[in-house]
Amino acid sequence: MQLNCVDSAEIARTHVDSTALSLISSFARFYPDIEDWFALKVIPGLADGTRRILIDRDVNSVRGLAILKKEADERKICTLWVHPNQRKHGLGQRLIDESITWLECKKPTLTVPEEAIADFHGLLARNGFELRQHAIDYYRPGVCEFVYNGSLPTPLAGPMLQ
Repeated sequence: MQLNCVDSAEIARTHVDSTALSLISSFARFYPDIEDWFALKVIPGLADGTRRILIDRDVNSVRGLAILKKEADERKICTLWVHPNQRKHGLGQRLIDESITWLECKKPTLTVPEEAIADFHGLLARNGFELRQHAIDYYRPGVCEFVYNGSLPTPLAGPMLQ
């Protein structure tokens, strides 16, 4: 099974359909500004080559997704998600492996909201991800974002769009 790679705004129009966009929108419970971030950062980044989306899907649903950021000063797995029915079958590892290859970085930054940390523990430990920062209030008031292999910039005011 091969991951679909979305690496241009043109391809995004055909491969990031309403199912994938709905999934991305559902992450707003963790990242309230995710729709703006996707429109203002990810889509333009696909056009200029600094962003890539990896999608594993079947005919009806998305099984796994990674949104990547590759800039001179930052290599980051911005979003990593595997459908609950597909977990513990190697898809998360495939997404990590493909991400590391495209990012050309063995230790990319990855953040995890406190509610999901238990779901990521095994995958992050197996891949040598190192907890570097506890970012409280970064994306949501009173909530900790665990930052691996890097750090988040100090927010100037309000939530950050990265």
